[in-house]
Amino acid sequence: MQIKKFEAPTVQEALDTIKRELGPEAIILQTRKYKKGFGLLSKPSVEVTAAVSERSLQRKKVTEVRMPENTREVIGRLPAARQAEVFDKYAKGLLDRAASARDGVELSAEAATKKVTKTRYIDITDEPGPVARRREREPAYMQPRQEPQAAPSGANVPNEIAEELRQLKRIVSEMKTAGDENMLGSGAQALMSSPNLFTPALQDAFEQLVVNGIDRKFALSLLKRVNFDLGPEKSSKPDAVLDQLAGEILISTETLSALEGIKPRAGRPEGAPPAVFVLVGPTGVGKTTTVAKIASEAILKNKLKVGLINLDNYRIGAFDQLATYAKILNVPFRSVQSADDFKSALSEFSSLDLVLVDTAGRSQKDTQALKDMEQLLGSIEGARTHLVISATTRDTELYETAARFSVLRPAGLIVSKIDEASVFGSVYNVSQRTKLPLMYFTTGQRVPEDIEEASPERVVSLVMDL
Repeated sequence: MQIKKFEAPTVQEALDTIKRELGPEAIILQTRKYKKGFGLLSKPSVEVTAAVSERSLQRKKVTEVRMPENTREVIGRLPAARQAEVFDKYAKGLLDRAASARDGVELSAEAATKKVTKTRYIDITDEPGPVARRREREPAYMQPRQEPQAAPSGANVPNEIAEELRQLKRIVSEMKTAGDENMLGSGAQALMSSPNLFTPALQDAFEQLVVNGIDRKFALSLLKRVNFDLGPEKSSKPDAVLDQLAGEILISTETLSALEGIKPRAGRPEGAPPAVFVLVGPTGVGKTTTVAKIASEAILKNKLKVGLINLDNYRIGAFDQLATYAKILNVPFRSVQSADDFKSALSEFSSLDLVLVDTAGRSQKDTQALKDMEQLLGSIEGARTHLVISATTRDTELYETAARFSVLRPAGLIVSKIDEASVFGSVYNVSQRTKLPLMYFTTGQRVPEDIEEASPERVVSLVMDL
């Protein structure tokens, strides 16, 4: 959420400025009247404090940047309710155009006689696409934790062999990805070598994506879909390409609301345990501060009863930092060192709605520490892990981190330090590479202000520099 103060001679002028800058969904937090100047020369003035959600603000920006200037002026004069309706319809229309363009491709007479599917060749992968996964996915905290299946009777496979098998699978996957990238060429060269993709508008869009940090493989895949949907004529028009590209990113970006569906105890079945969220990740990504921010959101917005648990017994000051946050938020707090302590703390917190757990930062290269963490979390029924990563980390390290922490079976990604990053393609890259939904973005150190739920619109705004 963004909070901003506006000064103007009258309240109406301040409201007009708020509507113009923050959009029709902004809310007024405070109004203050005062005199500006001294003595007889002083003039009446007002200060209005307003706030708007990041999602609403980004929807407004994405909509306005695609509109002609005269259209923006007309919409700016509309009442707030009507403006909000226009922005919603435009965003929905953008998605509808991206979807209908795909389904409206005419088949040739020869192809029409054959049985076809709605899946395009370019979209065929070894795994279900992001849209299908989004339809099939339940909220992560409602899914039963997938425990490793026991080996058949008589089989005795040591942990070392199981770990080697996982490493081999990871290496094979990386080799396959590297081979795919080699086949794609160097991005712009691949575009130029394909007559169907060679238009200045497509090349400009490709260069914009790469400059903003999008992996060349993902950039080329997006533009192939754009070209397929638009056809040869429209693919030469820059505005049409950028509109369609925004729609493709919207569709391919998967997000998940962490707190959706968590109900206060009065609305849950008798004896149902609280939801348990465990934040894991490498050192220095801001897990402790993120725990406090999510706790604040759960308390203030969702009216949930929250408890905090500290599992970080390595970093000096971790106990005091989380304990201070717990005191400020007026929530129960426990620090644990073993699985028994963890279970005991959860038993004490059984009357709560949500328990947030802060863990020690681990290097992705510390295999033994990750094994210990896997064993500890595996003993806690219903615990859901969320992987916290930094937007300032290079793609190579992000991919390695996600691959190594996959043993903890994270339900989604929390991307921190958005405010410190210069380019944001890594946000899209790591989500596509890991097939994990984006859950939160953190944008600073302030608690609880500097956190926002991830949304496809926000990702479009970041990677297309809107």
